[in-house]
Amino acid sequence: MIKANLFFHHGGDWIREPHVLYEKKWVHYWREYDPDLLSYIDIVNEYTFHLRFVGVQQLIVAGPSGKYFELEGDEGIRKLLSFVSEEYHVIHFFATDECEIAVHVPNILQSDESFFLVPNFVNEVGTDVHVPNVLQNDESLSLVPNFVTEVGTDCSDTEDDNGMAFDCPEYDSEELERCATHKRRAITENLNDFRELVKGMTFKDIPEARNFCRLYALANKKELVVEKSDTHRVRYSCDVVGCPFICHISDDDTTVGVTVKTLIPHSDCGVVYDNPLINSSIITQYFKGKLQDDPKYKVKDMRADLHRVFDLNVSEGKCKRAKREVLETLEGSFTDNYKKLEAYANELRESNPGSDVVINLSKEALAQGKRKFLRMYICFKALKMGFKEGLRPFIRLDGTFLKGKAKGQVLVAVGQDSMNQFYPLAWAVVDKETKRTWSWFLQQLQHSLELHNGKGITFISDMQKGLLDAVKNVLPEAHQRFCVKHIEANWCKMWSKGELKKLLWWGAWFSYAEEFGDQLEQMKQLDEPAAKDLISRYPPKTWCRAYLDTVCKNQGVDNNFTESFNSWILEARYKPIIGMLDDIRIKVMNRLRENNEFVSKWYGLVSPNTMKLYNEYLKIAQVCKVNGNGDSGYEITEGHDRHVVNLRQKRCTCRTWDLTGIPCPYAIRAMIHKKIDPISEIHWYHSKEAFKLAYKHKLQPTRE
Repeated sequence: MIKANLFFHHGGDWIREPHVLYEKKWVHYWREYDPDLLSYIDIVNEYTFHLRFVGVQQLIVAGPSGKYFELEGDEGIRKLLSFVSEEYHVIHFFATDECEIAVHVPNILQSDESFFLVPNFVNEVGTDVHVPNVLQNDESLSLVPNFVTEVGTDCSDTEDDNGMAFDCPEYDSEELERCATHKRRAITENLNDFRELVKGMTFKDIPEARNFCRLYALANKKELVVEKSDTHRVRYSCDVVGCPFICHISDDDTTVGVTVKTLIPHSDCGVVYDNPLINSSIITQYFKGKLQDDPKYKVKDMRADLHRVFDLNVSEGKCKRAKREVLETLEGSFTDNYKKLEAYANELRESNPGSDVVINLSKEALAQGKRKFLRMYICFKALKMGFKEGLRPFIRLDGTFLKGKAKGQVLVAVGQDSMNQFYPLAWAVVDKETKRTWSWFLQQLQHSLELHNGKGITFISDMQKGLLDAVKNVLPEAHQRFCVKHIEANWCKMWSKGELKKLLWWGAWFSYAEEFGDQLEQMKQLDEPAAKDLISRYPPKTWCRAYLDTVCKNQGVDNNFTESFNSWILEARYKPIIGMLDDIRIKVMNRLRENNEFVSKWYGLVSPNTMKLYNEYLKIAQVCKVNGNGDSGYEITEGHDRHVVNLRQKRCTCRTWDLTGIPCPYAIRAMIHKKIDPISEIHWYHSKEAFKLAYKHKLQPTRE
């Protein structure tokens, strides 16, 4: 495998006339990097988060010849990587900041042989600078591009151990090693990257050095005292009497930035519990990740964590200020995330081919030359295949609010597997629940799952008007059910008697019309206006089992599964949009894997949940009496109730078998009488095979 050395040039100036050249300043690099892991967003993040760019306007790469090319998105990165070889594995990146004027260079997607062709450059006084022909000299393929040097500086070609030619002696290996000390130090729970101070350690400037020393003091539980501090130097000692600790950091003429010039280590000076050097800014840095993941993280928990990890007593006020600062900056993160959505969407499409990832932009904003996010829809191919191959045609729809700074809602479509667990199908981020957003979501879902006009599909949802109209318009032949919980919440605002609620639920659960009619009569005796209002506002065919369709083999009358899904993604809903969507993706990816492993432990051919219900039915069947007509018709009596079973049609007048696909007690009794194994008559939707097919397809991992 070819490893690449990546150089990030920054801090210099672009010369645009008569030819595009870069006046070098500083270099930051990654050694021995796997190019297959490289992405556009990784490089942009390196410039913005590590090299302090406001934002990357252009990302530019230099070819082996010194010619510059612009990179746009991961497509540009893939084109660049197609040139990587044993000869060309040293890659030099440049960027223009958002506040700079753009540089006019060709796009790498339009290059081919031109990537290796050698241009003639002109230096400041107009003298031609000769560049070797890399197509004829393989050893020149790792050349660093030509840079404009400062006036009066003599330059000569030198080469380091990796075969890289530099046009200025300032680009020596010692400088690059020192630049490597500027690497990103990770804020972890124990601050392991900040535990050591070493003589010769370098920092970008004095503010960065001060920040490191504060984190060093926190990590090592030491109280440092600032003896001197200005824009060029800072000097620390230990507050403990007798401790010889001295740390002096100042400018270094031999390198970029500042260096630890003097360092005398601590003696055994013990642990400090009250450390004034640890201000709210340091606490902000320490808790930034935790608060971004969980904005509800409490101040008292912050104080407890600091005491547990560092034995530090810190005031409530400092922690409050730190939390407020993180949450305020988090609002910017929420906004920035929307700018990166298209790159994220491309990564999902590339890593999971066949998936539907759709971003909807505002037409009005586009007409004004702006890009304004409206909505985003995701349905992975693995979930499409799972629905088509292993799930019953039953879909639950719901919307839930985002919890973070950015307001909006998540629309979800959830299926149900043979263990009666929720199965995520698709989700979308929209501004609000309206007929327009639900119609858009259902149109995307219709395309993803090939629902056509909805024939044979059953939806269950609340009675949000925009949603009901959207289902009717987009999928006119689909069956619609209403969640009884939603009916209860609305109906009982006017008719709030406790007994009415109970009768409502009993009426919804009865699976044949006679019992529902009896229940309705009881309701009328209790409150006739309430009963009439219920029937007129909420047609029983949409919420009572006695009238539901039997195609989907599900007798559900509530939408608890979508509520379970919404709770499942609760923490993710507090995050910026990309963090939220990626958390959901990871949760779904793990769920598919875990359930695929779980099904391998099943002993029978039917799901454990179905077998549990079947065994309960079997107990009831054993006390039933049977009379048959000698063909496939049976009269089954249980106490005062009598039901008719038709084994050929797989129907019973109680409708439980029709609705669920699981033989009811009466059907089981008839089958036992006819010496048929009732388990063999359980519908395929409840089988082990269906569960395996639903979870055999996998989500593919994505890069960061």
